[in-house]
Amino acid sequence: MQEIRIGAAQFEPRDNDTAYNLSRIESLTARAVEMGANIVSFHECCIQGYTFLMTLTRNQLLEIAEPVPDGPSTQKLIELSKQYEVPILAGLLERDGDRMYNTYVAVKQDGFVAKHRKLHAFISDHIDSGDSFTTFELCGWTCGILICYDNNLPENVRITAMKG
Repeated sequence: MQEIRIGAAQFEPRDNDTAYNLSRIESLTARAVEMGANIVSFHECCIQGYTFLMTLTRNQLLEIAEPVPDGPSTQKLIELSKQYEVPILAGLLERDGDRMYNTYVAVKQDGFVAKHRKLHAFISDHIDSGDSFTTFELCGWTCGILICYDNNLPENVRITAMKG
């Protein structure tokens, strides 16, 4: 199993300003790669912002939510992954039909790898909770994703670990 360095990057996102937030993701990815990161990981809902979601109506949320993996932000992450030659992980508000999820995506140079929908979504009654545990291969490792509060429940961590 090869060693990997994960750059954990966090910034103050601007509410509903995906262009700015993606520009921060790009600059922090460049910095992490310069420092030797093999993977760069960002925080929950960093693409659209997070806490302001609680103030939005269902229609307002549907307007800013994006499909995964075909939405513009996931595609931009793939472009950045190609440019900097590292996998990138980041959070966004996903739209799947008329349902929305607090989702975390993993991409690499050749495309989309995985997504995880937060199991215990509570920021808005209009955002649904996910219903599955997520594991995937990245850089020779089996990885799992849990988002924020999901980690507070030991069963979620245990089940994800049992999946690999």
